[in-house]
Amino acid sequence: MSTTKEETIKRFTDYLAQYIALPSVSAQKKSIPETVAFLQKLITDLGGTAEVFSDWPNPVIHGEFTPAHVTADTPTILFYNHYDVQPPEPLDLWHSAPFTLTERDGKLVGRGTADCKGDLIARLCALTLYRQAHGDWPCRVKFLLEGEEEIASQHLEKYLTKYADTFAADVVVWESGSKNAREQLEITGGNKGICCIDLVATTAAEDIHSSTAAYIEGAGIRLVQALASLREVGTNRLKIKGLDAKIVPPTAREKALVAQETVDPAAIRQAHGLTRPYLTDDIAGAAAFSPTLNVAGLTGGYEGAGVKTVLPHTARAKLDIRLVPDLDPEEVADLVRQQLAANGFGDIDVQYLMGEKSYRSGLDAPLVQRITSVAETTYGTGQVELLPSSAGTGPMYLFNHYLHAPLLAFGVSYAQSGPHAPNENIRIADFHQGIDFLVNVFTDLAQAK
Repeated sequence: MSTTKEETIKRFTDYLAQYIALPSVSAQKKSIPETVAFLQKLITDLGGTAEVFSDWPNPVIHGEFTPAHVTADTPTILFYNHYDVQPPEPLDLWHSAPFTLTERDGKLVGRGTADCKGDLIARLCALTLYRQAHGDWPCRVKFLLEGEEEIASQHLEKYLTKYADTFAADVVVWESGSKNAREQLEITGGNKGICCIDLVATTAAEDIHSSTAAYIEGAGIRLVQALASLREVGTNRLKIKGLDAKIVPPTAREKALVAQETVDPAAIRQAHGLTRPYLTDDIAGAAAFSPTLNVAGLTGGYEGAGVKTVLPHTARAKLDIRLVPDLDPEEVADLVRQQLAANGFGDIDVQYLMGEKSYRSGLDAPLVQRITSVAETTYGTGQVELLPSSAGTGPMYLFNHYLHAPLLAFGVSYAQSGPHAPNENIRIADFHQGIDFLVNVFTDLAQAK
């Protein structure tokens, strides 16, 4: 007896519930072996092959589905996903158990639904639906599933270096994506890199009575003055000598894609309750093409209740600097170090923590254009927005560098999915529509061979 499309989607929704139930929080080293075992079994049960590479923590899974007949022209598509998720805290803000898939108001709620367990299940469901309809797989379909994306993909480069031939592909589809606030499917061709550093000011061997501020400089003042020297007041222009010379300017195609993006400054202001003017009038251009400098945390001295009149001897700032091509994170950290010294703050200790390089494209590779064309057919005219880069960060650069394949990102989330936040969710309608889109992608790729 044949299985209907609705029955298949119901079965894969059940798989999603099983997947969500595994609290695979990499930062807390939870449920990693159990999640790997679940995914390996799922892929093999669906008719694919699954290898687990455990050279470094956490394991990487290689899944593959190969049609009975392939030729030199048969394309290979690689889907990248990660099986680790963010911690669920704060738990009191969840309206349901974070690791129980809960249907509510037309949504599927649970940690990982949007980032990015829902996307993986949608991809496997679409692949199964294609095979049910056509009796075979559409082309070579590979999966790379890693377990450290939420902790900066610490060992991914080593895996890609060793197993580049295994994961070789003609095009790479990124782990997730979403519809924007205007309900357009966003397809992005890259993401920014990142440089994470700590700046530490030390002005004495111990905290001192604050009356000495008349003649002793405290670490807090020293640190904030050093920070203020790195960026123009009221703009997004960074005052770090040598940075601009290393930046690759966007291509005409990339500029054209961003010029088509619609941004609603008032809506952004209202959504976040902003109280300060924007740093630039070109919000879309800055999000895609400008490096950033953000103070993610400041600490030093007394931070408890009430008053303690103390001059702190040390203070620390945590910075993240979002990068554009071709900025190298460790080189950027060194440029910050040099700039602080030039500004008279050579005593500030710059501690490099981690970083990733950026990747950006104009979505103009032939297979990428085929997929974006299918998106416009599936979602409707004017319902797809193409962007050369997202404002966020991920290891896209590594995939392009080691596999030499173009990348694009899309997924089943929407503007209020809340990845990393309490009540993370996807809409059931988007989940189903995303599956239909992927079935259409597979159908198109089958014709390419």
